[in-house]
Amino acid sequence: MIGLSLMVVGVVTAAISGGLTGVMVERFGERRTLYIGQFFGSSGMLVAGLAKTGAWLLASIPIISLWNISMPAAQSMMTHRVSEREQGELQGALQSMRSITFIIGPWLFLRIFGWFIDPKRGIHLPGAPYYLAAAFLFTAMLMSTRIQQTPLLSQEAMPPSVPTIPPEITATGAAPITDAEENI
Repeated sequence: MIGLSLMVVGVVTAAISGGLTGVMVERFGERRTLYIGQFFGSSGMLVAGLAKTGAWLLASIPIISLWNISMPAAQSMMTHRVSEREQGELQGALQSMRSITFIIGPWLFLRIFGWFIDPKRGIHLPGAPYYLAAAFLFTAMLMSTRIQQTPLLSQEAMPPSVPTIPPEITATGAAPITDAEENI
């Protein structure tokens, strides 16, 4: 069953990333694609939390996988809001946030799962981590519906966020760069 589920994840993810994301953005725009993806991610997490059999969990994979359309749309929206000079900082910040969530997420959901299946507790809810993920994604979806779509501006039309400093002032050495002929 594990091999089958991994195969389904791979095939569905490839189909969505390779074909559906661009079609969705073209048809609905970045903002709608963002919250549509978050809605399906939230719905899929809810289905996974309710799953009582492996077949139900397997059925939740394509629904959860539709969440993959939201990240390219969000990233595109963010890149429209920063200047060309800030693109590297933005991508670095996004990757840092992903890394932090890859550290915190498994620990948090493991602790929640452990707490809700502990026989000492009065409640037995093994789907609790999925319900929490569904709540987070649904909240993110509601928040993303409030995002204002910014028009795509050319780099010339964007106000510079970092003042342009002549290269002779920002030399890497201790003294400014000068012409060799001036020193003779």
